[in-house]
Amino acid sequence: MPMLLVADDSAVDRMVIVELLKKEPLDWLVEQVSSAEEAVKLMREIAFDIVITDVLMEGMSGLDLLNHVHRQPRKVPVIVVSGHDSRDAAIEALKHGAANYIPKPSLPALLGETVRQVLEAATAEKNHQRLSGTAEDMRIHFKLANDLTLIHPLIGMIQEMAQGMQVLDLDSCTRLGIAIDEAISNAMCHGNLQLSSEDMVYVRSHLHDKRRLVVVEERRAQAPYCDRFVHVACRITGEGVKVSIRDDGSGFSLDEVSHDGSGRGVTLIQNLVDKATFNQAGNEITLIKYAVTPDHAPLVKAS
Repeated sequence: MPMLLVADDSAVDRMVIVELLKKEPLDWLVEQVSSAEEAVKLMREIAFDIVITDVLMEGMSGLDLLNHVHRQPRKVPVIVVSGHDSRDAAIEALKHGAANYIPKPSLPALLGETVRQVLEAATAEKNHQRLSGTAEDMRIHFKLANDLTLIHPLIGMIQEMAQGMQVLDLDSCTRLGIAIDEAISNAMCHGNLQLSSEDMVYVRSHLHDKRRLVVVEERRAQAPYCDRFVHVACRITGEGVKVSIRDDGSGFSLDEVSHDGSGRGVTLIQNLVDKATFNQAGNEITLIKYAVTPDHAPLVKAS
């Protein structure tokens, strides 16, 4: 049963987060504290699966808490929550290892889904790691129909191989998994199926709760959408992991992406991997996550 820790110095915001989590139809145990200092103390007693923290707090900040968590032997994914005036701090937290971030106005729509996403990405399969450890260079190409249920198995396979080959640790695999998840779901729903902004908000709110998404099923059965695929090419070597994701849609201009909720996916991707680039047409993104050294320090790459 997953254990969640909520840290926020605002009693109102803390209550909102806890109540939203309790509404989720899943067996989550939720503990709450009013400061990062209390969170550190409680984490010595309980092994939490996810920490959800306000990024700006009195005393020890959410960023300080994040840094503390990532100095521990057991890596725990951290989701940061940011207000209107703390988006830069949230991005800084992503750069320091946070697994995800949620703007406070988007909590009702995104909190449950984000927790499910992070939990799924953190459960990298450990089977076949002995065999994976013998690989030196792995290349895989996938041609995916617009079936959202294929995303998690694909991510699990990439994570398993990256860990088995000792290229990435669990924390790096989790962050890469979330970035791939965002990129493929966007390629399917926005690129290939061309769902409206309203439909995209609904889909992203229920992508990981196993709900039947009628709007997706109906669109993927229609022409020309049924003839479009998502092409995923992955290469794993001792240098790191490279994943290219291309859809058959018309693409988009990165300049058109706003800094509100519609640009959250791009912001996440850019800060969860070491490098993210789009092709000129705007229908392909390439993600690079560099290898991690044995002491878990990222391998510095020459430009």
